[in-house]
Amino acid sequence: MLRQIELQIKLPQEIRVNPSMGSVFHGALMDIIGPETANWLHTQNESRPFGQCVYYNRELNQPIWRLSALSQEATKRILEPVLKMLNSDILLKQKGYAVTVESIIGDKTSSYQQLADDVFLSEEIPNGGSMAFLTPTSFKREGNYVIMPELYLIFQSVLNRWNYFSPKNKLLEKDLEIELAKSCFISSYDLHSQVFSLENSKITGFKGNMHIRFKANEMVRRILGMLLSYSQYAGIGIKTALGMGAVEYSRRIA
Repeated sequence: MLRQIELQIKLPQEIRVNPSMGSVFHGALMDIIGPETANWLHTQNESRPFGQCVYYNRELNQPIWRLSALSQEATKRILEPVLKMLNSDILLKQKGYAVTVESIIGDKTSSYQQLADDVFLSEEIPNGGSMAFLTPTSFKREGNYVIMPELYLIFQSVLNRWNYFSPKNKLLEKDLEIELAKSCFISSYDLHSQVFSLENSKITGFKGNMHIRFKANEMVRRILGMLLSYSQYAGIGIKTALGMGAVEYSRRIA
């Protein structure tokens, strides 16, 4: 099971939201879920079963806290306790003030099988789409940060999480991320660099919008579309549990 919730939050009047708040909300989240679940998460280090971020929704003119679960267990242990905090204050200890969780503005569920069926059982063939990176997105390669949207790294990130959490629908072709990257291209973009601040470091990432086009055969285009749809739950790149790599994908049909 996959689930994503978006919660409208109210900050103190003088505070403006920024994506780096995701790391502070992560600390508050650990207090909400309690030590037992926090310890369980430490056993899941190979691939985090959840992601969360804070961003500003311009259409609603409101700050939003988004949380995603990549498994049934993560939904139960992480999202459900947060939903019990509706109309309550959450203390951000690192900042020394509280925020109010006001309402649910989004709640969507899916499954790995459903994401596959939506693409592979449809008569319509994906041809690309638009990607909105809501929070700074970055990668790490050979010890260095990569702050550009390299397609190979995007698909490597999403494919690794798909295969880890969906053993019944694994994509095991050797070097598949390389073939996927060769099978599409960035047709336009409106991106900028932005720093994501952590307690002891700063990471530069990219943020904004880009359009991607597929140029492969039907099967590969369906795989591309499925993985990019999944990226909305899984996030892309590093530090997705701390607030980086949140993305929206809108499919383009041939």
